[in-house]
Amino acid sequence: MNPVLEHLCAHRSERDFSARPVDDETLAAVFEATRRAPTWNNAQNVSWVTVRDPRTKAALARCSGNQAWIERAPVFVVLLMDFHKTELAAGRHGRRQLVLDNVNSVLIGALDTGILMGTMMAAARAAGLGVCPIGGVRRGMDEAIELLRLPRLVAPLAGVCLGYPHAASKVRKPRMALEASWHPEAYDRERVAEAIDAMDADMDGYSRGLGREGAQNWSDAVSSRYAADAYGGVGPALRRQGFCFEWEEGV
Repeated sequence: MNPVLEHLCAHRSERDFSARPVDDETLAAVFEATRRAPTWNNAQNVSWVTVRDPRTKAALARCSGNQAWIERAPVFVVLLMDFHKTELAAGRHGRRQLVLDNVNSVLIGALDTGILMGTMMAAARAAGLGVCPIGGVRRGMDEAIELLRLPRLVAPLAGVCLGYPHAASKVRKPRMALEASWHPEAYDRERVAEAIDAMDADMDGYSRGLGREGAQNWSDAVSSRYAADAYGGVGPALRRQGFCFEWEEGV
């Protein structure tokens, strides 16, 4: 297999980091690759804040659902949807960003943040670092905004733990069969249902291999998370940051 494809297929989220520091030269190389990733219209509505301070990492860990590996990682990167940049650009030409009145602004910001996040993790792993993506920063979005002193039109969407793992494990979580995601010509619901059955069985085997008898299978785990409203404050927080389109109640 092509070495780049091998690298991407070998992804694993690490949560046990050593105390070895990550130097600025390594970070700069990773971030140089990150900033070259594509964004919609080359608008570059994504920025990031690197956090090394133990107190700030501890606070971010708490507001992200008490994820201790945020504290353990030498560097925690918070990825930001950033329309402050383009607000400044619009002001130079006497224009208003009408996109902020439309849910498309969040779709642009979220998609581009995801693209850069994936690029950042691949680049970091190529530099010998371990990574762990964090979506929980949105659980306490208001607190994260305050901690990072984010201006209007900037919102934290995700994070990445960066550091050197104690011992990189070769065990990786199962994924659904390729057929569950790749649909030639049109969406095939039957193959998805079959893939979920197989994924549940694979997760049962994965959990047993780690000594976690009785752990939730995939469908149980993901549905229980989607049945909870842990991110109910996201809509109000985005409105306070200047994203002024209408949200349905409870979003």
